[in-house]
Amino acid sequence: MKRSVLLFLSVSLMICSVIYSGNGAIAQVEDADLQQLLNDINWTYEELNDYLQFHEVSLDDFDSLAELNEFLGTPITGENLDELLMKYSIDFGELEILLAEFGETIDDYHFIEDLDLDIEFFLSYQEDFIIVNDFLSLFGLTENEIQTLFDHFSQLDEESAKQKLNELISSLEALNYLRGADQLSTEEEELLLSLWKDLFEAADIDATFFLEKNDLQIEVELRDIVEKQSFDGFSLLMLLQNDDGDLLATLSFSEEMLDSHLMYESLEHIVEVAVLADEYRGQLQMAKLPTTAGHYVSNILFSLLLIIGGFIMLQFAKRRVHA
Repeated sequence: MKRSVLLFLSVSLMICSVIYSGNGAIAQVEDADLQQLLNDINWTYEELNDYLQFHEVSLDDFDSLAELNEFLGTPITGENLDELLMKYSIDFGELEILLAEFGETIDDYHFIEDLDLDIEFFLSYQEDFIIVNDFLSLFGLTENEIQTLFDHFSQLDEESAKQKLNELISSLEALNYLRGADQLSTEEEELLLSLWKDLFEAADIDATFFLEKNDLQIEVELRDIVEKQSFDGFSLLMLLQNDDGDLLATLSFSEEMLDSHLMYESLEHIVEVAVLADEYRGQLQMAKLPTTAGHYVSNILFSLLLIIGGFIMLQFAKRRVHA
């Protein structure tokens, strides 16, 4: 039995050494090979780091330069771009128009796989974005602001934000009878403003409110809006910022809008932007999963070996006690 245990431990150590032998590979190529990679794709180290951060990984997550190359993908060339256009039956002019609708240009892409993913997503949800853009434009939102909100939503902490947004969606669905309502009750107005507050908390948005008429602006708190019986011709201005103070979007509501279904439906459409961003993020993660999952498999295998080894050693100890 001793020989069996020693043999198992020896084999385990050999396997573990193979599994983890690549962990220091990046450190060996960071000067020459990594720099060559950056030269090949015409990137700086900072640009590479920003790209990896966007995908929520870092250089430490890759066991080799080859794995990093696989994760990044294939640089765009005239040949593979033509093949991609044929795949979607569009020409280059139509591609430029499609990308422009989502605030992108062909110059924003370095790898054909990323462009492929976005074309598929944009074509699949183009109609949804058109509806959202058209409706939210009623409140002064531009396409650039909606794109900024989309980018903000797609970078939120996934688990925490998703749970809160799902709760918000459930609350909105329970109020779907408000669609098309000409007049909201005081209780319904209070509830909707409370749901707006829930959105801000779920999406890490700092909101500032102003009552505005002509050249006069008065900063107010959300509770002041809830308690106000009449706005005396003032409109409500919402300034939405991220935690760094960067302006994401500005919405404007007339006094009539605040008392009608538009207060509900505007919130509903902004939540739809968050849902689309979550869908995009999910597709992005799935597209990159096969490469980045490699070291997780290694960790799982190592854990299994430890469990099996512990079980064998426990059985060996029990036999010695009984002996």
